[in-house]
Amino acid sequence: MNSAEDDKSPVRFLLLMPWGRVGSNLVSAALSRTQGIMIENEPTTAIRTIGHRNGLSKDQIGEAQIAQLDAFLSRPVEGVAAGLKLSFRSLITPETYLARLAAANTRPVLITRENVLKCAVSQLRARALAVGSAPESGHWRSPWAVRRNEPKPGAMPIDVADAIRLAGVFQDAEDQMMDLAHRVFPGGWHRVEYRDLAARPEHVLASVFAHLGLTPPDPIPVIYRKSTSDDLTTDITNYGDFEAEVKAAGLGRFLSDIV
Repeated sequence: MNSAEDDKSPVRFLLLMPWGRVGSNLVSAALSRTQGIMIENEPTTAIRTIGHRNGLSKDQIGEAQIAQLDAFLSRPVEGVAAGLKLSFRSLITPETYLARLAAANTRPVLITRENVLKCAVSQLRARALAVGSAPESGHWRSPWAVRRNEPKPGAMPIDVADAIRLAGVFQDAEDQMMDLAHRVFPGGWHRVEYRDLAARPEHVLASVFAHLGLTPPDPIPVIYRKSTSDDLTTDITNYGDFEAEVKAAGLGRFLSDIV
């Protein structure tokens, strides 16, 4: 089965992550590859990036994001479900934006990753591939989402100070996202934690379909793989310095966490 056509009422849903590197591409791909399900991929990130590039003010960018949301909510759902995949950090007025989604009975799925240090390392490795500074750049269709039939990117140096800084950014974004979710989604949400998704992707993806009231395809497509190893010693060429500085920063607990 490759459709959700047994379901009766069209559904609007939200995939919300603090930032990237939490497995959101795996979740969105499973949904978007199912007949009758449409997902807009990070429209608020695009609006913010283009707005900054064009010299728009923060208020103007925020207004453009709300206009995009209003357009999404005003369009009839074609098929069985329509969703938004968003980065919390991209939202200029997150409470206003998410409250409108809640008022429209949008079903929220929150995607998180407890190990913020590995979020940071994964972000820096993907960024190096994207800008061509990594030794193996150019070997993947997308440096941000490595497919199962592609090789895992190899070891590379990591800017330790930047990794520590980004770990804090990820933690702040997740804390803010969860705090706001408690206020604007009183009916609750479905949470996908990266460690569970990495360990049992088909099971976790099936739970997302169930939360949305949709019939999953059989089999559920799992098209991406982890791009950073559980053991960071194999992925960071300057691991000795990395380990020492991370421990000095009080983040040593994340080094032994396998995901």
